[in-house]
Amino acid sequence: MTLGNYGDGPARGFTLIELLIASIILAILLVGIGLFFVTILKQSDVVDDQTRAMELARQGLEEIRSKDIRSMSLGRTASEDLDKFTRYFVISEVDPLYPNARRVQCFVYWTGASGPDTLSFSTIF
Repeated sequence: MTLGNYGDGPARGFTLIELLIASIILAILLVGIGLFFVTILKQSDVVDDQTRAMELARQGLEEIRSKDIRSMSLGRTASEDLDKFTRYFVISEVDPLYPNARRVQCFVYWTGASGPDTLSFSTIF
């Protein structure tokens, strides 16, 4: 960079090469910052989807808890579509020693920012 005077000559500014190099460095920095923010936004969407799926699974198990579990048939229930999420339950026996107990698994699956994903919660009633 040429700043100021050299000897008795007139004050000089930046050369074209210096401006081009500075512009390239600035462009590289801006692209890096832009990619960083895009990645952060994508991760935020992934976390939002996982949080919503956990809430749907928890809510589903609470709904099952309010029903008479012994009157429900064993096996997989029909799928429910909830926005971009799909939820279903699998009800099975726990052990022959406990004929009234049921294992309930709630599965939630969806396609989000990172592709297809699934989550499941299970409990014994």
